[in-house]
Amino acid sequence: MYYYELPKFAELVSNGEINLSSAIPLKSMDHNMIHNISFLDHCNHLCQKNKTNLLRLLSVILQKLNGDMILRVNRYPQLNSKIQTAIGEWSESIEPLDLFRCPNSCYDSENVFRLQDSVSGYDSEFSRLNENLKENDDNSDLYEVLEKLKNNYHECDGELRDNLIQLEERTNEYDPPYRKILDDLSTRPKSFYMDNLLSGDNGGNINNINNNVNMRLVKGIPENIPVIFLNSALLSTLISKCMEGHKSECMKLKEILSKKNEDIEDIMNRIGPGVPLSDSIMNFISGVKGFFDENDSELPSDDSDNEPDEDKIANVLNKLIKPEQMETMVPIEDNNSEIDEGDMYHLKILKENLDKDAKDEDAKDDDQISFYD
Repeated sequence: MYYYELPKFAELVSNGEINLSSAIPLKSMDHNMIHNISFLDHCNHLCQKNKTNLLRLLSVILQKLNGDMILRVNRYPQLNSKIQTAIGEWSESIEPLDLFRCPNSCYDSENVFRLQDSVSGYDSEFSRLNENLKENDDNSDLYEVLEKLKNNYHECDGELRDNLIQLEERTNEYDPPYRKILDDLSTRPKSFYMDNLLSGDNGGNINNINNNVNMRLVKGIPENIPVIFLNSALLSTLISKCMEGHKSECMKLKEILSKKNEDIEDIMNRIGPGVPLSDSIMNFISGVKGFFDENDSELPSDDSDNEPDEDKIANVLNKLIKPEQMETMVPIEDNNSEIDEGDMYHLKILKENLDKDAKDEDAKDDDQISFYD
């Protein structure tokens, strides 16, 4: 089909030659058929061709329509006067130009599209992470990856909040404040503006001048002027609908982000920050060495002839070993023999505090440190 180019399409709408509420006839490529398509279908074609979005296209067309009407009202006092008469019937104290004012810019729909792409990308990353967990047992950096992903979702949530505020503030900016007057004018044909044409009964030259003025006025006011007022009202409605659609999309994204943040937060709370096994062992050994160095004065000297102070040793161990790290300390009894030197105790470090991935192949499940009385 032969679609109209954007400049021609906007001109036809602003002149009333295209009615938004009626089908648009387009010729087929071979000129043998006529296809009737809707206004929005033609707009969607122009959006794809010009790489723009529907909201911006509609706002451009409305600006073109209102701009042309402002020029007509300023150029033809007869048109201005008749519109003022219609306004007076509604007891409004406004000027005809006030009917055709609209913002110079519209909300940028690309903000919503970018947010959708960002959330979709992070969702894909979350899905890949889930697949990797099924195929690979190495989860040492899982907490850090989830934390980064959570921050990304949080940034999207902030941008989403800002856009929702913009949408809420600008939803009705294209909604005409005097829609009832526009609706009224959309019912008045061109003859309404022609009923005060100049008379040609005052002589030859005056007659010619009056005829020329009348012809100029007839040409200046479009034949489909009621359609122009109707298009103005309908364009505002379609723009408001686009804004509501964007708000709906943003609310859906908000629900998705909220659910994803809850899921990630729950997983992170369950697994906790990962610490490699080697780091756990080295930290423990360093802690033991450092503690004994700092508390050397409290321990009995090897050169002393006195018996070791058992209470001091127990006090040091109690300070060093955290309760959650020690499963039990009990004397081991041998049924076959007695230990003359004293009872032996085993200190067990819980496996939960060790990272499985860094275990050495020769390491056993329980690392034991023995102390003798």
